[in-house]
Amino acid sequence: MTTSRLIMICFLVVVITTSSGVSCKKEKKHHPRQVSGVPEPSMAPGIQGPPGVVGQVSGVPEPSMAPSIQEPPGVVGQVSGVPEPSMAPPPGIQGPPRPPVVTDVVFSVDGGQVLPNVPYYISFMSADYNMWICRMNPSSSDPKTCPHQPVMFTRPTIAPEPVMFILPPSTPDTVIRESTKLSIKFVNPSQCGESGVWRVANGEVVLGGVEGREDSLFRIHMTDSYYMFTIGESVYPDVYETSISLSNSAIGKDRLMANSGELEVLFFQHYPPEYNYY
Repeated sequence: MTTSRLIMICFLVVVITTSSGVSCKKEKKHHPRQVSGVPEPSMAPGIQGPPGVVGQVSGVPEPSMAPSIQEPPGVVGQVSGVPEPSMAPPPGIQGPPRPPVVTDVVFSVDGGQVLPNVPYYISFMSADYNMWICRMNPSSSDPKTCPHQPVMFTRPTIAPEPVMFILPPSTPDTVIRESTKLSIKFVNPSQCGESGVWRVANGEVVLGGVEGREDSLFRIHMTDSYYMFTIGESVYPDVYETSISLSNSAIGKDRLMANSGELEVLFFQHYPPEYNYY
């Protein structure tokens, strides 16, 4: 091979090598350098994300800008499961209990509260029965026959006799109460000379008692709709003393008896005019 041919061959190699380098540089201008396996961020408009998730990194949610969920009233800042201490003031120290309201006042049908030393008529249950307390001898048809005693007279032929309730001097009450011992006394003076104060003798209510004496002290108790009389002391707290009942006379003149029966009565400050005695 001659020297001139060798020079020609070297020249061609240099030319070819130079052309290849220029071509590579031009290619790099059209395809920017890219790191292997990591795509360049696209300059094209991206796909819009859901509203309120602007610029969110994939897998890491942005903090929500929506308003927080309201807690129930009165539980502000409460840790779940741990109730807040109550802000209500602690209950104060209670004072001594108040005395119970007294409801044992005795009432009349037409005059309000029953008062001491005021005349009242006594009827058996409703006045419709037309049975009234009278002062007479139950064994005689003559009202002047002595001795007298309280009698429940059915359709009386004589004037019913009013009574007064006498409280002991030591009692401060101004009304008649169930809880108070009292004496019962006919208002009008006796035609037979005996005391008008009721008393119990031999199991029967008679006259000739003494105000304040034990055999002349009664109590008034409320039943379902009426009142009843008792005398003496109760052995047990919820058991009445000896109650006053009727003798069940065949002629409508019932004596008052101290036994286990029950005489239910009402009190009238004024005798009903429609129940005239004959």
